[in-house]
Amino acid sequence: MISGERDVKALGVLDDRYELRRRLGAGSMGQVWQAYDRELRRPVAVKLIHPHHLLATGDGALADELVERFRREARLVAGFRHPGLPALYDARLGRDAEHVYMVMELVLGRTLESLLRDEPPPTEAQVVDIALQLCGILAHTHAVPVVHRDLKPANIMVSPTGRVTVLDFGVAATFNGVSRTLRRLTRDSQVLGTVGYLAPEQIVQAGLVVPQTDLYAMGCVLYELLTGEPPFTTELNALLHHPPVPLSMLRPGVHPVLEAVVTELLAKRQHERPPSAQDVRDRLLPLRPGAEPVAAPVTPTGPVPAPVPERFGHAQALFDEGHLGQALPAYTALAEELGGAGPRHADQAAQCRARAAHCRMGLGHLQEAYEQFRGLIDDLVPARPPDDPLLLEARTQAGALLVNLGDYGAAMAELADLHRLLVSLPGERHRRELRLVSRNLDRIRRDYAG
Repeated sequence: MISGERDVKALGVLDDRYELRRRLGAGSMGQVWQAYDRELRRPVAVKLIHPHHLLATGDGALADELVERFRREARLVAGFRHPGLPALYDARLGRDAEHVYMVMELVLGRTLESLLRDEPPPTEAQVVDIALQLCGILAHTHAVPVVHRDLKPANIMVSPTGRVTVLDFGVAATFNGVSRTLRRLTRDSQVLGTVGYLAPEQIVQAGLVVPQTDLYAMGCVLYELLTGEPPFTTELNALLHHPPVPLSMLRPGVHPVLEAVVTELLAKRQHERPPSAQDVRDRLLPLRPGAEPVAAPVTPTGPVPAPVPERFGHAQALFDEGHLGQALPAYTALAEELGGAGPRHADQAAQCRARAAHCRMGLGHLQEAYEQFRGLIDDLVPARPPDDPLLLEARTQAGALLVNLGDYGAAMAELADLHRLLVSLPGERHRRELRLVSRNLDRIRRDYAG
């Protein structure tokens, strides 16, 4: 019996409203129950933290971390609007609450893990249908932008009608657009995710996880659906350095387009994978005639543009909240408008161009982000001193992007020159840039040594 199960069974009803009727699943941190909402008279799912974690006195920091992660998951799920994602109905999220839980849409069906274990292998047409639905879901979450970080068969539900739902955003992460690192709510030593579906960067460079990390995990899921086994198991060296056994060797006759897409999804480097879930869907769509395209994220606009300061403030708010998919077109439009308004607006136009590049980077469009930073650098070098903060930021990010794009030669030239400049500058104003430049130089040396 899972530790803490007796505690939950003894509850019977949460807050005199939600009857816990059948445990659907449990892990080390929490449980999911099929429940009944007495007030609205409907079945629901209840996800809650194990009560003994909240009552434990030995590790209050762990309890605080769990509650904060739980709160973030609830807020992320509350912002989703997609048929492939469960709706959030209610939540109790206070650290001082007797029980911390979420009430969600009850999704009926079986997980892919269960289907792989108990049913015959799916047909190629079924695999393509699942892949297309996963692409639609990931296109939606990545536009927020949210990275799931633990996509696997156990977190993918298939209904009796074939509807696919992605579950459990407990270790999902949003991007901080300024630093392009993930907002951490976990201890530094933790590697989040499940071995067998982890992308290489989740092991060696977790702070730079991007949407392509979820695409890698989707590749693992599709590979397993087609062959019966994930491409890698617990051998990290193989995961980091060796390609999987070709699909056609394990499933003769697999469609060459499907094999090519899965192979690209499993590329070791992020930039070698498809650029987006939408791109994957576009390539697989011809294999299932009649499929409809993923709806692109819509940025609300009014019939009359608001004044520039108001629009800039709105874009800034979207950027600070991590809504990069909405901030990108706002900054792009402002950069074009201000760039054509004369020298008086050049500084603000440059800021908008930099923010737009950060948005592209956070959304996983690494090549486009590099090109935008490179263009900004070329325009700033003749007009600003070498220690200009925006110029240094753009050069730092461009060098980091070259590393992630695998162009180590160009990255070394850019970063070594930038490092010499940063260490020569007085004071500690540029400590952040120096730290990032040093870290990327160390990565290049480490990879060359390996």
